[in-house]
Amino acid sequence: MKRGLLLISALLAGCSSAPEQTGALYLLPEASASMAASRTMAERPLLVVRPVALASYLNDSGIVYRTSETQVVQAKHHQWAYSISEQITQRMIAELRDKQSQYWPVEVNNLLDQSGKNKLQLTLSKFNGSYDGNAEIEGEWLLIGADGKAKSSAPIKISMPLQNEGYDALVDALSIGLNNLTDQIAAQL
Repeated sequence: MKRGLLLISALLAGCSSAPEQTGALYLLPEASASMAASRTMAERPLLVVRPVALASYLNDSGIVYRTSETQVVQAKHHQWAYSISEQITQRMIAELRDKQSQYWPVEVNNLLDQSGKNKLQLTLSKFNGSYDGNAEIEGEWLLIGADGKAKSSAPIKISMPLQNEGYDALVDALSIGLNNLTDQIAAQL
């Protein structure tokens, strides 16, 4: 608990300590792709990965940190470089292409007829840091068959300890948690 309080202080102090920073922008690290294991799109049926649905408090540019059981704060000077929903969606597509061989994951594309294709929907209620020194990822994923019926789904509850203090460590822990999530989904596709 003491480490968690120190971590909160370090994260929040970044916004108030002198000199004033202009801010930092963060990107999730790119997925490491192993081209040897990947089969091409033509050899696999498409899996349309829908844009990640985020709880409204996560769907903004500031990185979110939970300071207690009931309070969350959104950083003003530590923000996502671009939509975190888009970053997670792109990361899911890249990692699922590499981690399983049943489908070829693609983004929603209005220029292609994607009706009658399997779809993957990820909904996240948590994608944030926490006062206990962990990154939290919670929600649910749902695989929808070409017939429009649910084929499989599973709840998501991942907690990754931060290796250091600060937003860099939080982004790294969220990235590792996302990697674990794509491992879980790939194993069930």
